[in-house]
Amino acid sequence: MKKLKWMALAASAAMLTAGVYSCKGVKDAKDNISSAQDFTSAETEFSGTFDISDDLAQTEGKIKKGGTGILPSGAVLTWIDSTFLDGDGVDFSVDFGALGTTAPKGMLCNDGKYRSGVVHYSLTKRYSEIGASLTISVDAADKFYTGDGTNMFNLSGSLNVTRSALDSVNITMSNGKLVDPDGKTLQFQGSKAIKVISGLMTPGIWGDEYRITGSGSGVNREGDSYTWAITTPLIKKLDAGCARTFIVGVIEVQNTTASTSLKVDFDPYKNKACDRIAKAIIGSREFIFTVR
Repeated sequence: MKKLKWMALAASAAMLTAGVYSCKGVKDAKDNISSAQDFTSAETEFSGTFDISDDLAQTEGKIKKGGTGILPSGAVLTWIDSTFLDGDGVDFSVDFGALGTTAPKGMLCNDGKYRSGVVHYSLTKRYSEIGASLTISVDAADKFYTGDGTNMFNLSGSLNVTRSALDSVNITMSNGKLVDPDGKTLQFQGSKAIKVISGLMTPGIWGDEYRITGSGSGVNREGDSYTWAITTPLIKKLDAGCARTFIVGVIEVQNTTASTSLKVDFDPYKNKACDRIAKAIIGSREFIFTVR
């Protein structure tokens, strides 16, 4: 049975052009946009570290690189503990090499992201078994960067993924820290539940659909605290033209010091289209835009 993949909560939908919010003095809007941008950047890049694990298939008690997944041929897979037979799980790391000084910086992966540095994995038992726990961790010494090859984000923190059913996992994010290309730091944490709703028994990831719920909190680049919540479940469809963002769902971000929240609706025309069109809602104002 194909294992479940945590699809990155890549709501870069909040990355709006500056012109959209050119009205001066709208502090609530600015506060919420800052939190939404920070949150979606962190979610996009940090959750992408989990996607790497989908490229590691279980074979005879081990995890080995799959043939058509995210990991490029240049990534180095190192085993610390390669067998489940000793009763303490398996541990391994993936090394993407050093961060480059000129673009493209990092190693190009098959999902279109560039990565550098090291990611560590620890799995208690075979990932298909109920109760299996996968910990994905990165600390400052790992110098892990992810991005588009030009704009690279330095990422650290941990994800704990627990198999709750054959088609579902629960995820806890903790100690999340992201330093953006401008040197600004933001922090985040939260929990999610992910369920495969279509395509579980089909080979490969294309055609699958995922349902994602969750909530959490963070501190944006300005030092302001915020909360986030998926108020309408996100649906991710892995088809050409769809995989970059969600086809349905609403995320709400609320600064603790702001009176108005920002919402991002990924299906503004209620047609579940794979068009990357979304709608930002701040109070009574609405803006249609294209997800990056």
